[in-house]
Amino acid sequence: MPDWWVEAALPAAVFGTLLALWILLPPKDGEQDFASRIRSWLFRR
Repeated sequence: MPDWWVEAALPAAVFGTLLALWILLPPKDGEQDFASRIRSWLFRR
């Protein structure tokens, strides 16, 4: 297996995990940001 895939997969996995946590974690009371809009759009369906 080539070595370059680790250099590409690791940052993608970290970014994907942080993005998922940012969207899935509940917002603070009264907070309306971009993640809140994404969350409401995803869970509305």
